[in-house]
Amino acid sequence: MKFGFISKSTHVNMPLEEKDNVLLQIEELIEAKSRMLLDKQNKLICISKQNCYLDTVKQDYINYYNYIIKLKNDEMKALELLNGYINDLTISEKLSQYNLEDAKIEQDKIFREIKIIKKALDNLMINVNNINIDLKNVKRTG
Repeated sequence: MKFGFISKSTHVNMPLEEKDNVLLQIEELIEAKSRMLLDKQNKLICISKQNCYLDTVKQDYINYYNYIIKLKNDEMKALELLNGYINDLTISEKLSQYNLEDAKIEQDKIFREIKIIKKALDNLMINVNNINIDLKNVKRTG
């Protein structure tokens, strides 16, 4: 499944529920890949202590982590764009009271999702730093 940025004109016509579903699918894919990377990183750390020739493989993992981090940042930008759109709608006063309440609920969902993404980004950054530290330790002992 390939995802790109949702253009402002596209997401204006897209129902909020569909936007939520797209964002949830992206998050699930990123989380699954992140878990896979963590497992492989742990295995790689053990192996690399025995084989110092895996520096390039470790660098590939760092590059992939950086790619995941970019995807997370892109996802946050998309959520912020969506939040801005909802905010514009609420300020325009063109929404009924029911729709206004619904918009507030959606904004709360967006804020929660952004918080989850920020936490995942923090964890990814820790893992990238751990790879770098482990690589330096292997080079010193190798």
